[in-house]
Amino acid sequence: MPVSVSTLLSKIKFDRDQTRLTSANIARADVDGYTRKVAYAEKLLSNDTLTGIKQSQISRVIDRVLQKEIRNKNSDFGKTTVLNNYYKTIEQMLGSKGDDSSYVHTLNDFAVTVGQIASITDGNKKREAVQKAQKLCTQLNTIADQVNDLRFQVDQEIKTAITSFNSLMTTVQDLNRQIVSLEISRLDTTNLEDERDLAIHKMAELAGLKLYESDNNNISLALESGDIITTLSDTYPLSYTESTYLSPGDILSPVTTFTGLDITTSLTEGKIAGLLNLRDTVLTDLQAEFDELTRVLRDTANALHNEGSALGGESTLTGLSYAPGVVGPLAGATVISGQGTLRIGVTDLDGTLLDYKDIALTDNMTITSLVATISGTAYANSNPTGDFTVTQLASGEFKITSTAGKYVAIGSAGSPKATLSATSAYDNTQAYGFSHFFGLNNLFLTGNSVANSTPQVGISNALSVNPVLVSNTNALSVGRLTSSTPAPTNAGLGITAGDATVALEIGDALTQGSLTFNAVGALNSAIISTTEYATRMMALTQSDIKTAKNNQTLDERVFNELTTLAQNKSAVDPSEEIMKIFELSTSQNLTSKALNIVQTMDKDLIDTLGR
Repeated sequence: MPVSVSTLLSKIKFDRDQTRLTSANIARADVDGYTRKVAYAEKLLSNDTLTGIKQSQISRVIDRVLQKEIRNKNSDFGKTTVLNNYYKTIEQMLGSKGDDSSYVHTLNDFAVTVGQIASITDGNKKREAVQKAQKLCTQLNTIADQVNDLRFQVDQEIKTAITSFNSLMTTVQDLNRQIVSLEISRLDTTNLEDERDLAIHKMAELAGLKLYESDNNNISLALESGDIITTLSDTYPLSYTESTYLSPGDILSPVTTFTGLDITTSLTEGKIAGLLNLRDTVLTDLQAEFDELTRVLRDTANALHNEGSALGGESTLTGLSYAPGVVGPLAGATVISGQGTLRIGVTDLDGTLLDYKDIALTDNMTITSLVATISGTAYANSNPTGDFTVTQLASGEFKITSTAGKYVAIGSAGSPKATLSATSAYDNTQAYGFSHFFGLNNLFLTGNSVANSTPQVGISNALSVNPVLVSNTNALSVGRLTSSTPAPTNAGLGITAGDATVALEIGDALTQGSLTFNAVGALNSAIISTTEYATRMMALTQSDIKTAKNNQTLDERVFNELTTLAQNKSAVDPSEEIMKIFELSTSQNLTSKALNIVQTMDKDLIDTLGR
């Protein structure tokens, strides 16, 4: 066959191959991760003479540098997206500083209401104060529980993300093997490369990656820390154990490599890093800050409330089984030391002191010896209706009961105030008021957690108003038991109906006091009021919310710009491909006509020569 015919036939085959390639581009234009495929004409030569053309090996239209930038930005975007999404939930949960329904407003509302109690007989305002205290507790409990629930949710998401990450490792390895095998045989691998790039792109959204290319188009993957996770022969999956139940402050599983190496802190990019940041910093900080607010609120209000007494309060005061500075429940042998003179009295409904005992507190006492001392101390005057008993329950609680069903009142006789520390020698740095030490007249309760100067985890989830105050708002301590030395007739001693000093002090301390807050979460140590601390918490969180939103918006814009740029270079434009098919069709028609002409000329020539 003449060379000219062979050339034309090869041209027709080339056009058909190009048409098939272009049609495949059109058919898969909307497939996720698909890149435009191209091939070019290669000359076929024999002794420097053109004998035909063929289609070159198919390649992808792709910018490697741009692809790497997109992969890196995808990791950034994955992290900031998950952070921003959770901060949206936190924002809805906390409200805003100026919102009347926010915890900042509720705290201030309670403190102001307590401070507005005008007298010990102001029943309406006392009821209102107790109700607002309950509302505050409910709100803090709800927020703290939601924070803990979010942390549990994040923990489950981390497990899901790592499971997906490990699955994608296996996918990449499988595609690697297929690509290398086809490369060795010089067969088309471009579609498989697209699938591999898409899998790597999804992995990059979950964690920062490094890529290492080797012979036969093989790619190995490593984490941003450099730990290899995927090779042609092996995968090295990550490990994570999700929790089945989560309490505030629980330490959760590390992320480990195939060899058991803890890499939790080295994961800084991608969705997994964002989730770890939420789990170990954002939500943990929020929990710590709410716990610190609760601790200072509880101890400040309780210290003052325990100094006070109520008009028509309770005939029995029962403390807690735990006390500050004591490990475990109180026992009879628990060693305590004190200073000042304790006054325990019984009043009538009008607040008049019926009878009382003054007990000097000393070093190296025990609960048992203190009970014996109080029981053995003589009453100021023998008024049977003023008698009381002091006992320690088997479970540890200190208990004082009026034998005549009157009202128990506790205070100090003179100065200094009666205080106790859980030490063999009195330590004023660890001392609490007598009633506060035993929790006899607490306003707020936090489960088994008691007064403490150091941070306590989970108490904001357990804050409640003393149920005694809920059932009897008259038990709210508003005034104080008179501390002066009595005349023989007790004249002028007791609780004054017009006294509201304790209520005013509680309100002032919470809204204007110089209270000591530890450095917890993202907040430094401070000496401020509880309302100011709550305001700082809110302001800091709102700043974090704004930052998270801005970071996510910026990463999204850059990611979209890079993706659009890559699509302009790599994606299929169906209109261009259709035009190319039209051109190829025209070319095939022209080549076919030329072939017919050449074949006819060859036939005529042969016929002529054969005559």
